[in-house]
Amino acid sequence: MKKGIIILVLLAMLTLHISAQSQDVEMFVKTVPIYKIYSHSLGYKVFYTKTDMSLGEFNVPHTWFVAGGRGEVVFGRDPSYPYFSVFWKDGKFSFIRLFLWEDFSHITWGLLKTGPEVNAQFEVEDLNIDF
Repeated sequence: MKKGIIILVLLAMLTLHISAQSQDVEMFVKTVPIYKIYSHSLGYKVFYTKTDMSLGEFNVPHTWFVAGGRGEVVFGRDPSYPYFSVFWKDGKFSFIRLFLWEDFSHITWGLLKTGPEVNAQFEVEDLNIDF
């Protein structure tokens, strides 16, 4: 009788474990230092250091930085700032978190001029970054 109860409990635990494993979502994050960030009325233009030490760039619209959106900005004065972390969920871009200096006079900040060509760069649906 006791062996039957123990086996039943073990089978129940195994079933719960297997069902929990099948519902796991695969998240992947990559954190990269920012070389320079330019503020614009429509968003941020980010220059970052690639793995081969060359510069890459991407644009992130301000519309992503709303509650429940695709981005978050964390302002501060940590010595590790500025950098960003990109999160992928099941292999697809999920959201980006920018860690930026709160003092806009910091050397890493710049202003981007407006114009039709520059404004068009912020019409972004997805984030494709070359590392």
